[in-house]
Amino acid sequence: MRDELWSGAGSILAFVAFLVFANANAGENTIPLAGSVRQRPEVAAIYFPGYHQDDHYDSWFGEGWNEWQLLSQAPPRFPGHRLLKPAWGAFDEANPGWMAKQIALASDHGIDVFVFDWYWYSGVRFLYRPLEQAFLQATNQGRLKFALMWANHDWRNYFPVPKDQEPAMLLPSRTSPRDFARLMHYCRSNYFCRSNYWRVGGGLYFGIFEADKLVQQLGGPAATHRVFEEVRAQNRKAGLGELHFGAFPGAPESIAQLRDAGFDSATTYNVTGSGKVSLPDHPLDQYGDLVERHVSFWKSMDTGQLPYLPVVTIGWDPSPRWAKDAPFPPTRGDYPYGTLVVSNTPAEFGRLMRLARQHVEHARVRPAAILINAWNEWTEGSTLLPEAQQGTQYLEALKRSLQ
Repeated sequence: MRDELWSGAGSILAFVAFLVFANANAGENTIPLAGSVRQRPEVAAIYFPGYHQDDHYDSWFGEGWNEWQLLSQAPPRFPGHRLLKPAWGAFDEANPGWMAKQIALASDHGIDVFVFDWYWYSGVRFLYRPLEQAFLQATNQGRLKFALMWANHDWRNYFPVPKDQEPAMLLPSRTSPRDFARLMHYCRSNYFCRSNYWRVGGGLYFGIFEADKLVQQLGGPAATHRVFEEVRAQNRKAGLGELHFGAFPGAPESIAQLRDAGFDSATTYNVTGSGKVSLPDHPLDQYGDLVERHVSFWKSMDTGQLPYLPVVTIGWDPSPRWAKDAPFPPTRGDYPYGTLVVSNTPAEFGRLMRLARQHVEHARVRPAAILINAWNEWTEGSTLLPEAQQGTQYLEALKRSLQ
């Protein structure tokens, strides 16, 4: 019996050796050894909740106003300029039925997570209905994970921005340790306790848009680290485990400080220009050049200090937020004015997604996900939702890029 066991073990070892040799020499068509295949990164799409009735919008702009109106009323700015048009029409994203339709479409095409832009101004919340009253009430919400990206920027009147005036301040963003603790308590009670809340590296992901600003407002990296540790302890005490704080810096020089402040990862909201064009003589950027800029930007942000989740931007055209009578090229370059991206196609977007996967595989610190801007940034020219002319071609390109 012992000899038969040794004989069987020898056969198994020989077979394993054969597989190792075959995988080392046979190239792409080999069958990898069990356990040697790395899972693809998760795909998280930014969700901007600006297309529904909100009480603040009603107060500021008139009852029922939302950004569908901006999109439908925006004029073309130059010959051949084509603005996006929703194939589904101006639907109510705060309706659970419409959200269920979006969830199914996203899940069917390889999206794992909706990262909702989330707004908190010293306890004042707005644009929360698509998350709380639609996504979290949708019958198929379990098909997607969700997370928050706290958009802690000042909320100004960009709807639209006058061609020769600064946008008016509507809600300033100010944060203290007490306010941040209160914010985290709200999230624990309403979001972190959900079974489909997104975890990265075992921690509940909470993105912060202006991370550098938060560090400054909380008193610097050391003080921010203490605030983070206090809310982490509260999260564990509530039985919810660890937190994962994700920063959204705009330059690699910020990453060391953000690591010291207690952030766990970094990413970027979008990449909006190639650096090859400028106002007024060259106002239009080619998407192919933007692809090149993405790749170089990812490399610069992959400092080895924090994992960097590469962002893939579908397009950039915030001209629906320009004044209707603004000239082209615009005479100012501050947001939302500036250069626009043209020639973006589903094929080029798919190529950029494949490059993002390659970046993940070769990163100095491997990130867990790729971030897409965006699921529905219609008034910034960046959306995966079905469009009148393109249909679902961008989603189909996304799905192919993940196979």
